[in-house]
Amino acid sequence: MSLLETIRVDRIAALKARDDLRNNLLGTLFAAATRETKTPDDATVARTIRSFIKSIDETITALKDRDSSQQRREREILEAYLPAVLSGERLEAAIAEIVAGLPERSPKAMGQVMARLKALHGDAIDMKQASALVKQALG
Repeated sequence: MSLLETIRVDRIAALKARDDLRNNLLGTLFAAATRETKTPDDATVARTIRSFIKSIDETITALKDRDSSQQRREREILEAYLPAVLSGERLEAAIAEIVAGLPERSPKAMGQVMARLKALHGDAIDMKQASALVKQALG
């Protein structure tokens, strides 16, 4: 079952359970994900989810000392639809393996290493974290 289909099914379940927060969030997510095309692939839906999470994080930061429990719940709901991210240790090991296979270690190879990481692990990588680790590995 595709990610979009899972979201659709979960939205219907939330509607039946009268879980308004989940129902509204998943309805908005479904509409945003299908804005460009009615049948987006999982990668497109995952990008939309990450965009929503980024927006929620900004809202939580802006709320500072005020109650942000609703936004935190929304974040938890959305994170459940994303693939698990590689742990720091596994990410470091994957980078070390790629860097070891390079003919020359230099910062110029950063794009090559990042492309290989993305090809091997896809969405299971926190690209911001990976970028910092690759810079460190290439010295």
